Amino acid sequence: MTLFTYDDTPVAVGDEIARSHRDAWDMLARPGTWWTAAERIAIAERARLLFSLRATPPWLRTVTPSQAGLSDGAVAIVDRITLDAGSIDRPWAEKAIADIGDGAYVELIAVVATVVMVDVFAEAVGVARTPLPRAGEGEPSRLRPDGLGDIGAHVVALDPFPAANVARALSLVPEANKLFRCVSVPTYSAPGFSSLQWQTPLTRPQVELVASRVAAMNECFY
Repeated sequence: MTLFTYDDTPVAVGDEIARSHRDAWDMLARPGTWWTAAERIAIAERARLLFSLRATPPWLRTVTPSQAGLSDGAVAIVDRITLDAGSIDRPWAEKAIADIGDGAYVELIAVVATVVMVDVFAEAVGVARTPLPRAGEGEPSRLRPDGLGDIGAHVVALDPFPAANVARALSLVPEANKLFRCVSVPTYSAPGFSSLQWQTPLTRPQVELVASRVAAMNECFY
């Protein structure tokens, strides 16, 4: 079965976006740098469950304890990032990083953000969520890249980096950054990104207006 065809959507979905979602699911099913494939799918399942409850008041949410082998600390981090990212500050991040490690923290963020992006897109175009992939075998590589530096963020990042800070936010774990940007780039941008004259249904200024409004509603401090 071919996933993410988006054939039955009420709006046209470009091949690049559908392909990016398939590629993300393929990457998600593999071992990462700090988490096994089974752990990555467990993180994704938890994020998907929590995100589906985002409109429910906290005191009415029924969330079963995770049975997927994630530590209590990892589950708590998934929950905060998924439902209350606007409250994250440096003290909280430092505690979370001390609990699971900076590389694992960055990869966890990438998995959560990627799954949420794909699910939000499904909601926006009016289709059911695609089932998560089956976890593959293998062990994490646990490799740290060379060239890391303190850029004033909660975690170190590649420095120098040939693109904007938002593009290197997860560069401590290049594989995780690739997973996140696999979906985020085609969803947000279009060919000729540096030009304001996009030949798309929305112009570049209109896209930035929508992005800014969404960021403000989600209390994005970046």
